[in-house]
Amino acid sequence: MPTSCSHYFGETIRGAQRVGIDGELLLANVGLTREQVFDPQWRGNVELLARLVQLVWFATKDEFMGLVGRPAKLGTFAMMAHCIIAEPSLDAAIRKGVLFYDLFTDDLKMSLDVKGDTAIFTVKFEHPELDPEHYFLEFWLMIWYRMISWMGGGLPPLLRATFAYPRPGKYVEELKHVFRCGYLFDAPTTSLWFDARFLRQPVVRSRDELKRFLSVAPLGFMMMPEDEASLSRRVRSMLLAGGTLPLNFPTFEEVATAMRTNEQTLRRRLKQELTSYRTIKEYIRRDLAIQKLMESRLPVQEIAYLLGYSEPRAFTRAFQQWTGSSPIRYRTRLHQQFRP
Repeated sequence: MPTSCSHYFGETIRGAQRVGIDGELLLANVGLTREQVFDPQWRGNVELLARLVQLVWFATKDEFMGLVGRPAKLGTFAMMAHCIIAEPSLDAAIRKGVLFYDLFTDDLKMSLDVKGDTAIFTVKFEHPELDPEHYFLEFWLMIWYRMISWMGGGLPPLLRATFAYPRPGKYVEELKHVFRCGYLFDAPTTSLWFDARFLRQPVVRSRDELKRFLSVAPLGFMMMPEDEASLSRRVRSMLLAGGTLPLNFPTFEEVATAMRTNEQTLRRRLKQELTSYRTIKEYIRRDLAIQKLMESRLPVQEIAYLLGYSEPRAFTRAFQQWTGSSPIRYRTRLHQQFRP
């Protein structure tokens, strides 16, 4: 399961506390501590983040989590999704979804504009003071990006993401994993720019598929919004298929052969998805490393071996790049937090 940086966990708690929800009770319900979620170096399982958001939804009885203005009763987004799923094209579906929320509230404004070959999906909150860290604005943008991707069966080819606020220092790298494109901060609007031709694609999902997708919300919206058929997703799935440790990744040539393509084509297509074979391997190692440090007492040397590192020092250097902390310090903090 992928991980998320502490920023989104912390802002979920802060947002809940601003509307009178007990943050400590929320954390206790998902087995986390304040020391974890407010530690800039910590990363947590995305499934835990989704559960935390669910609890805030239920506690506030508001899908906007008290961060937009007028509350959205639980089930509002699902009703909208059922209204748009039968549309013949993504263009029609998105525009109906925009209209739905335009009729529902004046506190949230969305638009879809086409300028030449470029489609621009824009989001604006009328009361930004309710969401001072832009947490829910980014979450809402991510939800719609994932929804559009899911309905069309593939990622919209993003050209640019713009944000109407200054560049965040502490978690900007996390945004790069969600919206894989160029960024512009201090922009006039918060928006996603993508190839307008994508709008002509049909909605490929059925109502039954929608029910399954919504049944695990918001987890489906928080997962890396990759195309289920994307090459990077297929490569990652292939590398994890065996589930055996120590990790022994095949060569790039072997992967290309398994994908029934050549190395040059595979390298080019991964680059088009803004990733690489090396990056895919590093993300697998990162997530497994954090899992092992959190869930086991294996020595760091053994974890390094299980992740395919020839020596612990190489693993330690990599882990510091991922989290800003050494594996030993990371584990020590975890054990101190959970010590009886």
